[in-house]
Amino acid sequence: MLYNFIFYALLPYLFFRSRGYSNEQLNLKSSNRANDALLIVVILLLESAIQLSLVSSAILGLEANQLLMGIPLSFLLNLFGTGFPIMIFIYAILLPRFLKLTGSVAATIVLGGVAYATIHFFEAWTTYDTVANGTLSVIFLMFQYFGPGMIKSVLTLRTGNAWVHLWAYHAIAPHVTVDTPNIVNVFKLG
Repeated sequence: MLYNFIFYALLPYLFFRSRGYSNEQLNLKSSNRANDALLIVVILLLESAIQLSLVSSAILGLEANQLLMGIPLSFLLNLFGTGFPIMIFIYAILLPRFLKLTGSVAATIVLGGVAYATIHFFEAWTTYDTVANGTLSVIFLMFQYFGPGMIKSVLTLRTGNAWVHLWAYHAIAPHVTVDTPNIVNVFKLG
């Protein structure tokens, strides 16, 4: 968590700020808070419903004390370990550069999806010991992360605000809704 936060969020953010980039240029400032808030609520509700009905409803089976400890811990670990690093590295720094480089919103969205899948290249379940395993791992990485990466790109490009994707489609759903039971199990909470 600390490594990801420092090397993918804090240091890149400080570097670009020291080079004169504003939070607005880095997609980190809302130009319409009311619209952003409405979008966040709608997407968060939809995504939470999808996660709970199609991916895992295990969080609903946790006891109250497990929820009281597990939800904040899951939220904080994932926020600093994956939420902020993804938001800053891909959607605040890379995405505006993809748009400038390509001049195409569609190409930028695709590159955002590829970047999101690529940053997960060394997931714990990937195996690169043979060409076949490596190829299969990359295929599954693309299946799992390319689509969500494109959605995050669209949200960031349409709103000009990377915070929208973080709160609507990353920090709570899926990381709190799906990961809390794992955090409860790993840390033996409750």
